[in-house]
Amino acid sequence: MKRLPVWTRDLHLYLGLVLSPFILLFAISTVLLNHRWQRTPTLPAAAKQTTSIDVADGAGTLAHARQLLDQLHVTGEIDYVRHNAKAERLLIPVSQPGLTTRVEVDLRARTATVEREAQGLGGALIYLHRMPGPHNVAIRGNWIYLRWWSVVTDSVVYGVLLLTASGLYLWGILKAERGIGWLMLVAGTATVGAMITAICAS
Repeated sequence: MKRLPVWTRDLHLYLGLVLSPFILLFAISTVLLNHRWQRTPTLPAAAKQTTSIDVADGAGTLAHARQLLDQLHVTGEIDYVRHNAKAERLLIPVSQPGLTTRVEVDLRARTATVEREAQGLGGALIYLHRMPGPHNVAIRGNWIYLRWWSVVTDSVVYGVLLLTASGLYLWGILKAERGIGWLMLVAGTATVGAMITAICAS
């Protein structure tokens, strides 16, 4: 037990150093979101390419969409698959950090039109901040790198919770800091409580 404060201090210090780049990334992307950062395309709007493709059965499914994208050498997270059976067309938006790709497939003509739009570093940070989104959405996480990112973001959240708990513990055992600590804790709690009350009451 005598070593517990030392272990907690070391854990708090080194875990904070590991998590600091991720927290900085989320902080910067939050500023971009709050100030409505506008995406500025870095590729011309007319950057389209039409290609002949092989079309298998199963139009409208995620697996079929991925098979088409593999032919076109398009990678990323499939946002959704929209199948217009009457017109025999598919729309497949694909996202990566800093890049959006719109794939339109003419099933009758067996051709696909690919349009790419780069969004720069700001767009990449905003994408990473927003994704992966809810884990229970059936189509979410269909790109392996986004699945990895979801594990990382969950780990960062749990790490921040552990940092908070270890910080409270270390503050509790430092008698000289208890007075100012209580003041800061009450001030933070009152601020959050007042904001939540005001928002819910509006």
